[in-house]
Amino acid sequence: MSTPEPLEPLALSPRHAAAFISVSKRTLTRLIAAKKIEARKSDGRTLVDVASLKAYYASLPKITRPAPLYCAMAKPKARPKAKRKTRH
Repeated sequence: MSTPEPLEPLALSPRHAAAFISVSKRTLTRLIAAKKIEARKSDGRTLVDVASLKAYYASLPKITRPAPLYCAMAKPKARPKAKRKTRH
């Protein structure tokens, strides 16, 4: 007897939907407002459509160049040294 596959949800909360496509909740809200991702209201809750999340992700352009192995951070500016008071 085989084990049944787990059911995939039809919708996610905005927080989980944002995490699902690795964006901030604010970015997700902007994508919903731009009608790039579908969402519905149910009893005051916002439900984000999983199929539209997958379609949005699939529509993103693929990177054709290799990703950098590290991120070169700018060196912090050196602070001027505090002058020491000399004893007289």
